[in-house]
Amino acid sequence: MQVKEVMSKEVITVKRSTTLKRLLEIFAKFHIFPLVPVIGEDNLLIGIVSFRNLVNVFQLRQPEILKAVPFLDEGEEDIFKVEFTEEIGSLVVAEDIMENKFITIQEDASLEEAYKLMKLHLKEEFPVVDRFGKLAGMIGIFDIIRYVFRHRGVIK
Repeated sequence: MQVKEVMSKEVITVKRSTTLKRLLEIFAKFHIFPLVPVIGEDNLLIGIVSFRNLVNVFQLRQPEILKAVPFLDEGEEDIFKVEFTEEIGSLVVAEDIMENKFITIQEDASLEEAYKLMKLHLKEEFPVVDRFGKLAGMIGIFDIIRYVFRHRGVIK
């Protein structure tokens, strides 16, 4: 069985220019920690935004050079003490906080490959891309589990 046969094809996506305010509205609709693909022209996958990226907004004030020096790390910000202005919701966009190094899986990969990749990288879902790097869907551990139960006759 190939990934494209069980993946979710209806995926919530955002553009590079999607504001922090809009990202927060999108994430509020999820009951789990979502992985939201960022797409560019022609549906090309260019990044992902996760809940971790939203938490990192609290550290945007720290200069990039200080983030790279481990012994200068002052620890995690107390999110209740960080002061923001209302404008941050419009000024910070997906491109500012997205991850541009991420793992994808090809739509013609087997479910076994997808499962092994999830276990190897301790991830519960991956963006699925076609051979051109365009977003084709999302595959999650639940999609694989549901397939196995269906294949074994536990569910229809």
